[in-house]
Amino acid sequence: MRISFKLFVMTVLLFNLLQTYVFASSQIVAEKKAGGFHYRIIADGEILTWSIGDGKKQSELQEGKKNQRELDQFREAVNEMSVQKFSLIIYILYLIFIGIMGYILYKKVAKKREELMAIVTLFAMYAIYKSYIAYEFFVEAQWDAKYYLAVLT
Repeated sequence: MRISFKLFVMTVLLFNLLQTYVFASSQIVAEKKAGGFHYRIIADGEILTWSIGDGKKQSELQEGKKNQRELDQFREAVNEMSVQKFSLIIYILYLIFIGIMGYILYKKVAKKREELMAIVTLFAMYAIYKSYIAYEFFVEAQWDAKYYLAVLT
């Protein structure tokens, strides 16, 4: 019983020492790349250092009261580009799936072909609409990222 208590105390102390070491060193808080833009946030104590850029420019900034809003907006724009790119890929794959299903139904079904093709067309129109909206949001986020990168650098 006495040995297990000593082992427990040593484990807790070791864990606390390692935990203190991890929090004392600088670490990457967040990192994302999308649409040619990227950011990396490095925390060193209470100081946040941002590495932002696109394919042409690269800047390192320390977050402060003056640039906090712009840095957050840049981060949100890059994150939004990532989300919209994923959505666009999903909706294009959905459109391809609907096209394949429509082709199979057209070849296999002789009765009520027009009704089935009307339903398939509605699904395809929905996929095209959602793809277009995702593309528009991607482009809007890209313009936002360009703007905030220009403001920050």
